[in-house]
Amino acid sequence: MRYLLDTCMLLWVLEGNRRKIKDFITIIENPECDLSVSVVSYWEITIKKALGKIEISSDWRDQVEETGLSWLSLEPKHIQPLEKLPFIHHDPFDRLLISQAKAEHMTLLTHDEKINKYF
Repeated sequence: MRYLLDTCMLLWVLEGNRRKIKDFITIIENPECDLSVSVVSYWEITIKKALGKIEISSDWRDQVEETGLSWLSLEPKHIQPLEKLPFIHHDPFDRLLISQAKAEHMTLLTHDEKINKYF
């Protein structure tokens, strides 16, 4: 099974916050699961860090690869599903993650109830 972590989930995994990821721990720790993070999350974290909204170590990108997560690039086929997404969720980063997960037939790991309404 293929999974895409949303940005919050990625941050919690990097922090080692088992309490926040507890509902997904069996998936995250299962070596059979294909776990990815999107460059959209990279973009979001970079912007929020620059604005002072989050604090994260400068080596967080290296940590992503050390944890065995792979990067999912943003491609035109990921943008197309945005046209048909209802406006349940207005955050552009989350909408792109939803669109990517749909285009790639991935399960999006998130605690965001608004995001879950798309699946």
